Amino acid sequence: QHLAQKSKQKNITNMATILLSSTISQKEDADEDAPLPLAKLRTVISQEAYLWLEEADAKESEWKAQLAEERSNVMIDLFGSDENADNNSEGSNEKRQRHDRYETRIKEWTSSHQNSDGFGGISIGDNDDDFVNRSCFPEENYDGNHSENPKVENEHNSENGSITVKYILSEAPGGHGDAIWAASRHVANLFANVKKCRDLLSPILNQDDDDQFIRNGDVDYVQDLSRNPLIGKRVIELGAGAGIPSWSALHCGADLVVCTDQGIADRIRCLAECALRNLEDIEKRTEQSKQFGGEEFNTNNDLNCGIVKVCPYSWGTPIDPILETIRCSNSQQDKELDQVHLFDVVIAADCIYMPDFHEPLLKSIKLLIHRPNKSDHRWGMALLPFALHGNTKDENVWNIVPLAIEMGFEVEVLEGVQLTPQWKNMDMKRGFVNMLRL
Repeated sequence: QHLAQKSKQKNITNMATILLSSTISQKEDADEDAPLPLAKLRTVISQEAYLWLEEADAKESEWKAQLAEERSNVMIDLFGSDENADNNSEGSNEKRQRHDRYETRIKEWTSSHQNSDGFGGISIGDNDDDFVNRSCFPEENYDGNHSENPKVENEHNSENGSITVKYILSEAPGGHGDAIWAASRHVANLFANVKKCRDLLSPILNQDDDDQFIRNGDVDYVQDLSRNPLIGKRVIELGAGAGIPSWSALHCGADLVVCTDQGIADRIRCLAECALRNLEDIEKRTEQSKQFGGEEFNTNNDLNCGIVKVCPYSWGTPIDPILETIRCSNSQQDKELDQVHLFDVVIAADCIYMPDFHEPLLKSIKLLIHRPNKSDHRWGMALLPFALHGNTKDENVWNIVPLAIEMGFEVEVLEGVQLTPQWKNMDMKRGFVNMLRL
């Protein structure tokens, strides 16, 4: 009996330890998934944007307090006491916790050389929150969280240049920035593939003085072909949504990345947090690479962390807010930025499905794209990957091509690629990504 009692006490102690460890682990996971304080985001936004977000936070807190008070009053009226209201609230909290256990706020997307979709960011269920990856190609089928899937782990370890970015989907209404559309996944995946990225950016690479080596057949330049061509480049994304192309460019070594979207407070705050979290991941990787002498990490990524900024911006308006955001950095080069030396690459993924916005979008691209000057003869370029979503006639969307030519752009229509549509039972056509290069 003594031995049995002792064994029982030991089992209880073990169970208590397991439960305590589980609770601590869940708390740590919850803490990691919690929004970053606004004060921490100051490094990636301008002072004006910070004050705007601060005001939005105050209004949201006031609204939530008012809503909670109204709900409490309704519960008291319905059940006659606070106790029943608390019980009802506990039931709702328990349901929410069960959902939250499987759904995290901070999500991940991983690039792939074999899977055009990459891994992550596609909804497979009837609920829009069921974000895991499924491929439209049977041989590339994927049915789980990428961090727990052996195929992804093997690919991530064996592929040259695979990257993983963090993203957050804003819950704010307005636009369609609450999803990872095929066009965003496509261009982000191309960035992470050194060879495909070099082909994609070839018009601006072929005019670089350094690329004379490759045209002259210099064998010393062969080593440089393993470096991502985004290294040292300035990149800006318009209508970013969750910003997957921006974070991919940052991980691939871009010198400056500016991520913009509509002036919706929650959207900009989510992008600012993503900018900071991805930058921190790059800094950790850089530190690890230095510890291992750089051998553990391939040369797709540079060891120097780029500068990343987030800015609210409306197409067709002056670009002064963007310039001001960039000048807030500690880089002397960025402080001296003018309206000529601007961006090497402008991205607008799935931004042309509404023809009424073609002209303001092209006006903004024209203002932001780098153009030749006395000290620099190079041109920048713009990438417009897009799918046809059926909200208007296809020819209305394609009308951006003659409009762009009329506005002075050289336009190339690159080969389209079939990716997986964003949601279950969505028309495959909405996953077919066309690409315009300006």
